[in-house]
Order: sequence, then C-alpha cells, then structure tokens
Amino acid sequence: MKNEYLILGQEEVYKASPSVWSFKKVDDIVHGINLNLSNMAGGYPFIFGSCEWEDSERLYLCGEFSNNTEEHCEVQRQLKKAKSGYAAKRFVKAKYKSLVRKDFLQFRLQWMLYVVWQKCKGNEDFRKRLLEVPDDVVLLENTTTDNGGTADIWGCRNRELVNARKTLADKLANDNPNMRKKDLERLINVETNKIDSIGEWRGQNNIGKILMMCRNCIVGGMEPTIDLELLRKAEIHILGEKLTFD
Repeated sequence: MKNEYLILGQEEVYKASPSVWSFKKVDDIVHGINLNLSNMAGGYPFIFGSCEWEDSERLYLCGEFSNNTEEHCEVQRQLKKAKSGYAAKRFVKAKYKSLVRKDFLQFRLQWMLYVVWQKCKGNEDFRKRLLEVPDDVVLLENTTTDNGGTADIWGCRNRELVNARKTLADKLANDNPNMRKKDLERLINVETNKIDSIGEWRGQNNIGKILMMCRNCIVGGMEPTIDLELLRKAEIHILGEKLTFD
C-alpha cells in the first residue's frame, strides 16, 4: 500500500482476502514468507544511542518511562536487560505501570514509527525480511485474542477467521497424532494461514501501517515522515541521554 493510504491512528475495516496478510507469532508463514516482523521478534539487534538493542519492543517501552529522572532511568535499565521484549513488557512494565508518562499517548504513534525505523536502518536482515512483503499487501498484526487495552490500536481483530483457523488446527492435530511436535506445529502454521478470506479485520492496525511505511521508504530510498517536532517537545530521555532528533 502507498503511504498516502497509511494513516496512523485511523480506524480501519479490511475485508479478509489473500492480499491481507496477518501475523501474530514469530514463526507465522504466509504465502511461503516468514512474517517474523513483530516488535518482540528477536534476531534483529540494532545500535541506538551508545548501545545495542536486542529488539525494538524494549526501546519502545523505554519511551513510556522517558522523563529525565533517575527513577525512569532505572526502569529503562531493567527493561533493557530483560531476557526478551515479552519479558520486558510482561514483568518490568507491568511492575512499574503507575510510573508511565502521563503524556505518552500524545506521542506514542510517532515514537513507535521512529523506533521501528531505527531497527530498519540498523539491521540488514530485518530490512530484507520486510522487503519480502509485496507492494500491494495489507499487512496487519492479528490481535484478535489479545486482552490488552491497546490490541485495537496496534493490530486488528477478526474473530470469525481466527475461529476457522482454530477448527482446522484442531483437525490437523487429531489427524496426525504420531507426527513430531515440531513438524505438526509447522504444518498447522502453514495450513491455517492459508485461511485468509473469512470475515473482516477491524482495528487501527498501526503496527502494520508503520511496517509498510518503513518498507516503502526503504524501496524509495527516503526517510519516513516522522513528526520530529512532536518528539522534541516530548523531551524523551533514553538511558540518561536526551534525544534531539537532529
């Protein structure tokens, strides 16, 4: 999709079809392509500031605790040293949820776009993976079964399609009782993701939009349009350093 159709913060309804590619797990395979694109996906380290980040989730979460205080800096250190992006969100952020910046919602979309772009610039493997997605695809994160309050912000829901995939997954498991677990999981992954034309996807889909914005900019050799002035005004500090967004 062209960037002019990718509007952050706007509610979307996508009719499910073969051109709408959804991902949820790091090993989701759609049309032969591994959509290992989520913020929590490991294997795509990148340099930001003066240190290496193992995934974009931890850097994004640091934005929630980015005031110029030792208290926030300590939370950031704990987020960064967590075992994974999932652990950072599940255990560290949850522990300090009351300390999240009160104004974070005002700049979170632009901060996410900025963070994902840093990963794109800093990791060649991630760029290559993103470029495997065709131009005309609607890319989205499947948050149908997520219970968090931001599920409709970052992804989309399609209960009808997800239920159909679960029915097929159960059937495949019952039909292949002697298959090795790893092989069965791959079979279920590939076959269930072939179900793509049931129901409608609803949500803002900001992660999918951001990924495609970044992909389009890589193809075009340009920078994404990030509201850097908004981020400057937010006075974001990461591990003791104030970001200037120059």
